[in-house]
Amino acid sequence: MKTIENNLKKEKKELEAIAKATKQRLKSAPQGHLRIADRGRSAEYYYKSEEDSGSSNGRYLKRSEMDLVRRISQRDYDIHILKNVEDRIRAIDIFLDKYEKTNLSRVYQKTNIYRRKMICPFVIPDDEYVRLWQKFEYKKKHFNSDTPEIITERGERVRSKSEKIIADKLNLLGIPYRYECPLILEGNIEMYPDFTILNVLTREEVYLEHFGLMDDINYVENMMFKLNTYERNGIYLGVNLFITHETSKIPLNTRTLDGLIRKLFCTEQ
Repeated sequence: MKTIENNLKKEKKELEAIAKATKQRLKSAPQGHLRIADRGRSAEYYYKSEEDSGSSNGRYLKRSEMDLVRRISQRDYDIHILKNVEDRIRAIDIFLDKYEKTNLSRVYQKTNIYRRKMICPFVIPDDEYVRLWQKFEYKKKHFNSDTPEIITERGERVRSKSEKIIADKLNLLGIPYRYECPLILEGNIEMYPDFTILNVLTREEVYLEHFGLMDDINYVENMMFKLNTYERNGIYLGVNLFITHETSKIPLNTRTLDGLIRKLFCTEQ
């Protein structure tokens, strides 16, 4: 349901950009009126200035004056599109105001805290959903004794400095995630995605894998097997599976990582 609200907010931003560009273009638009006479297979254009009397049919425009024809046509279009855009923005504002006031999760929020324990709500607020999702307990993948001890800002152990960078970025941006949460796939295959991420907007889980030894041929072969296993189970790259990567000579690009995470997982752009 929240997708509707998000899409309308996105459309409103796009409409506001159109309105701004249209108003700017109208500032330099020519004055006067354009009359078009249909001559069958062609048309004749006549220009009537603001000062011309009401009975005037306007001055015939030569082919060399077609730029004026285009600019007036554009101006007339801009005037109409601007009105529609502004009407649509008002309509979206009215809808969003009513939509927010009837938010179903508010019923749960307004329910007495002790009553909440007794009911099974249809819709709960995002923050409560995230809290319950984060409380999920699972058995993490075993660490070998020779594995370096790398701890994230959230206090969990990860396997590489790059994974710590990713985990800390997710945590900083308030994006809910689980590290190496087991995933049972077809054939009872157990996988441990590096990061299981909750898309708060859709309340769906997506996966982020970091491949850190891309210059090791054996590692790449294992990576391909892993990706193929995901695909056989309906987890597709670019849909509900995303990757970061690096080699020994080309480290993880933190700026690219920041943009990727914000684009994919932040509900507000």
